Amino acid sequence: MKPLLLTGLFGLAFSEWAGDQHVLQSTPSPIQKSVAIIGGGAAGTSTAFWLNSVFPKDKISITLFEKTHLLGGRSTTVAIKDNATAWGMIELGASIFVEANKNLMKATDVFQLKRTDLTSESKKGRPGLGIWDGKEFLYEETGTYWDKITPIWRYGVLSPLKFQRKQRYVVEQFLKLYDADHGFENMAKIVEKLQFNELMNQTAIDYLNHALGINDRFSFEVLQSATRGNYCQDLNQLHAFALMVSMEAGNGVWAVKDGNFRIFEEFAYRSGADIQLETEVTAIFNITEPDEFGNLARRYVVETSDGTSQIFDEVVMATPLASSGIDFNFPVTEHHRDYHTVHVTLVAGHVNYSHFGKEDLDTMPTFVITTGYPLVQHFENGSAPFQTFSAHRYLDNGEDVVKIFSSDKLSEEELDELFLNKSWVFHKEWHAFPELHPITDKNKFPHFILKASEDEQEGIIYTGAFENFISTMETQTVSGKNAARLLYDKWCHDRHCQPFGDGWGSH
Repeated sequence: MKPLLLTGLFGLAFSEWAGDQHVLQSTPSPIQKSVAIIGGGAAGTSTAFWLNSVFPKDKISITLFEKTHLLGGRSTTVAIKDNATAWGMIELGASIFVEANKNLMKATDVFQLKRTDLTSESKKGRPGLGIWDGKEFLYEETGTYWDKITPIWRYGVLSPLKFQRKQRYVVEQFLKLYDADHGFENMAKIVEKLQFNELMNQTAIDYLNHALGINDRFSFEVLQSATRGNYCQDLNQLHAFALMVSMEAGNGVWAVKDGNFRIFEEFAYRSGADIQLETEVTAIFNITEPDEFGNLARRYVVETSDGTSQIFDEVVMATPLASSGIDFNFPVTEHHRDYHTVHVTLVAGHVNYSHFGKEDLDTMPTFVITTGYPLVQHFENGSAPFQTFSAHRYLDNGEDVVKIFSSDKLSEEELDELFLNKSWVFHKEWHAFPELHPITDKNKFPHFILKASEDEQEGIIYTGAFENFISTMETQTVSGKNAARLLYDKWCHDRHCQPFGDGWGSH
């Protein structure tokens, strides 16, 4: 079996290690540690990669457990019409990353993966973005000079400028996390350090109205289109930081030509980890054994569905607790977060452009985003049947391959309204990301360390703690890097370890 990597994102550290069990001696000695990583998505594979970049293979052993037969987590592809040779593949999950995603951009360069610029792909001369309210398009890109004039006429100058200025500042603050020289355990402290409290403790629309003075037309037509396109959630539902992240997608959009999962496969392959695919972890509990110095130290038993168990020095939980089904010997309920359900429908067929009030396909936008609250009066039952409707591929037989995101599974009747005919339909239900509700109590942030009680000094590292802050492929890798950094800071206290550096090492 090939060695694989786990993916993760952040790189900060927890320096409050204490307690008799894990006091490290000042005398340099070899580090020989074992780590179990649960989950082969972006966070897990990147964690493995960062660990391997700073610890020689004879000093650390990494085991990656993935319950499916694939690496990449929520980044995966499917064969169009079940025939990849004839029609190619299409992203089913996480589809894009942007210029500001430093880890993913660096990974594609280092791993020599070919990027595709999605903003420059041919649209067969059709318009790009269209904002649809169920009756008409409130805004359409035309690919002409009017794309610069129309927004000014419709939304004015002041609101877009005020928002852009703030959004740029937020991104610059966020990027400071990449240069941190320690890992972090407490998300609330990170939010405070970045001065994001106001962004996190209120809804996006409240922040836009009261903090920035943005007009409602720009908010609900333009800015809400970004949050619906990225998180399928409206401005009155999610926190303001999620809006700032969503709008970064307007600054260059990329994907890996062979599928974004290739980044995370490479993370895994290059980590030297023992990859155990189709291996479901069923239980994790701790035991006490002597460490290399003869001091009592906590270790972890990891049990899998095939009835086997292994003992590790540390465990990194790189899959959502809420859906893991893993039994722990201490309570972790307080760390659960509700995940937002997204239904993905892939369709190969001919779009019913008349449903959108168009006379021919040439005038039909390739990327349709529906309006949400409060612009829902033209939708049946006051809710759009989908959030996004985007043409991703144009087949030689004249069909479009369309990806649709919706809160509920689309019925055959609804699909028949959207398409003149269909030759292929594929459904997938994702628990895609947490419900990004405002967090008004700093104690409600999940911790990076899952402990049996507040009195405990150690516990299991949980990369999912970062997702309630924000959830993207990139931030998963940031979280993975933070997990690796936490272990580095712990093991290399008063020892002669090579510098952590930027984590890329010689890869």
